[in-house]
Amino acid sequence: MTKTKLASKVSYLALAVAAANITCVYADESPSQAITDSAATKTSSTIQVIGTEEDGFNVSMTDDMIEKRQVTDLEDMFRHEPSITVGGGLPVAQKIYVRGIEDTLLNVTIDGATQAGYLYHHQGRVNVEPELVKNVIIKSGAGNATDGAGALGGAIHFKLKDAKDMLREGERFGALAKTSYFSNNEGWKNHLSAYGMLNDDFGLLASITRYDTGDNYSDGHGDEVDNTEFEQESIRFKLSGTLLEDHYLALSYEEYDDDGTRFARPNMVDIGLHPAYPSTLVPQETHRESAIFNYGYNPDSPWIDLKSTVYYNDSYLTKKGDVYAANWPPAGPPPTWTFADYYDGKAHGAGIESLGFDLRNTSRIGKHEITYGAEYREDEAYLVKGYLDDFNNEETEIAALYVQTDIQLAPSLRLSTGIRYDDYDYTDNQGENFSDDAISPNATLSLDISNEMEIFASYAQAFKGVSSPEAWFLEFPYLNQALQSYRGPDIGGAVPLTELQAEKSDNLEFGFKYEGVNFAASGEIFSQTIENAQIISGSQGVRYSFGDDVTVKGYAFRVAYFWDDLTLNAGVSLSKPKLGGEPLSSGDMGLGTAYGRTWTTGLEYQMQHNLTLGWNARLVQRLKDVPEGQDEKAGYGIHDVYVQWLPTEDLTLGLAVNNMFDKFYYDQGSFFSMSEGADPIGLPEPGRDIRVSAAYQF
Repeated sequence: MTKTKLASKVSYLALAVAAANITCVYADESPSQAITDSAATKTSSTIQVIGTEEDGFNVSMTDDMIEKRQVTDLEDMFRHEPSITVGGGLPVAQKIYVRGIEDTLLNVTIDGATQAGYLYHHQGRVNVEPELVKNVIIKSGAGNATDGAGALGGAIHFKLKDAKDMLREGERFGALAKTSYFSNNEGWKNHLSAYGMLNDDFGLLASITRYDTGDNYSDGHGDEVDNTEFEQESIRFKLSGTLLEDHYLALSYEEYDDDGTRFARPNMVDIGLHPAYPSTLVPQETHRESAIFNYGYNPDSPWIDLKSTVYYNDSYLTKKGDVYAANWPPAGPPPTWTFADYYDGKAHGAGIESLGFDLRNTSRIGKHEITYGAEYREDEAYLVKGYLDDFNNEETEIAALYVQTDIQLAPSLRLSTGIRYDDYDYTDNQGENFSDDAISPNATLSLDISNEMEIFASYAQAFKGVSSPEAWFLEFPYLNQALQSYRGPDIGGAVPLTELQAEKSDNLEFGFKYEGVNFAASGEIFSQTIENAQIISGSQGVRYSFGDDVTVKGYAFRVAYFWDDLTLNAGVSLSKPKLGGEPLSSGDMGLGTAYGRTWTTGLEYQMQHNLTLGWNARLVQRLKDVPEGQDEKAGYGIHDVYVQWLPTEDLTLGLAVNNMFDKFYYDQGSFFSMSEGADPIGLPEPGRDIRVSAAYQF
């Protein structure tokens, strides 16, 4: 079996057991030995996806899968996993929902650097170039103590490639040139990487990726979706490897830019006149830059396995030429409303700047393992050419201590338990200070029913103190004020509001995993509650906490089967996120949204002559449980196919057809509508897209 075939089999096996808290073995072993050992013993209970270093994870995507499917955005990346949906249509508008909870309530990291804050509720906050991704780890629900600050709904960890990941065995230097064409938007994506080893164990990777669309994309009816053209560019440098014996060092820098002219609300079509902020057509830029330092020390000692990360991250969004109400509140209906450009046509916006570190060590005592560490982060929320001359930047400090231990209670019984202490100190633009701290415990008990079958039960809490809000809402030009933090008595209503306060969550989960030589399966049922989730009143410029809880109940189930060179997989998931007993909907941006029961299935066949064929389908049932006065969300089924051929060791050719049957649909994670009988105002998804790529490795 080739390494490519092993990677595919390993990827699907990891997907099938995604629900479990798992201990890993490396896929560098021979394929038969790795899989046989997995089935025969619980010392190493699952196959590790190549390059994955983290225990207790849910795997979402690997670089092998990204390359074959010609992934270009977040929606492509997570399409195969039934418990995750990505809505938005346009890449910059895409939001990740895990079990119906938006990524704003998850801890998201890129190479260990936390992506703090939230730029704008009408667009996504996660910006990453798929060409550079080595793997993605998804942790659903409040998890263990090492998941990071603010992981109310779980965590998403992107790990990016380095020089060793690019080099083939026996090579010291190399380069990769790749070009791709996309028929739907007449786009071209070009990638160039150069990499090499400066000594036996220390290497340098430099890469640049540029993706330019030649036109708007077209939906399944063949109609252009206006203002969906864009330009994306990502530049990255990474020095990494072992300099001295037992010492690992990595230093990386990355810039990511997305530019385009689109409506002021990128996740919507033109919604006409708005009483305060019309959805005019404006040039926009989303920018992220990150500098990350990683250090590891792992001598021949069971007591020391040290890992540290120090990072700087800056993300911002700017627009220019948009207008706001100049006479708010308006004296009457149009045309009495008048609007003004408060920024004189210049770029303006807001961003979040972060500086932080994470330091942890793992000690092993016999069959037991304990990880303990500290985390610290400073966030500063700022304006870019703000309307308010006297605006004060907002500052958040987060300090944490944590410990997580895995204990072998008996030959077939394991306990993973931990505790985390978080301390938040936040000062808003008015000088209001909020200080919150809490302890969050967790425990998972796992029992081996047989060598192949394991069941588990887990409970976990997570905490997030009051911190910087959505950056775009830091000021309200039409109200002539900055965003206010509410401190006052509770406010009754259909959904009661309270003073701004720390958010807390708890997660209860039961599940199983099965791993045989040719078959794997996993499943879980879960119940989650998030207290004091937050909301901003756009008409008042005030931030509150909800008096009612956000709750999520649901299940997921996955299977995978391997037969010689054929791999089959299938999954189903249903999540029911609610606020105060009502399903989350499109208006609950920053919290989540409900979507129907989701089924995924696919197969991949490794043919002779280095040829791979694959098919994947995603089927979403109609969502009938919606808030009163809103339309149901229509169901849909999407089919993708792909072919990859390696005619030589150096050349890789790819063909993929996404939405093969040219289905017209709105992803149920996209903004639908807020009233019954109204057309959806979110963006429809692209129709059929034929993707062709060629990559040459020098």
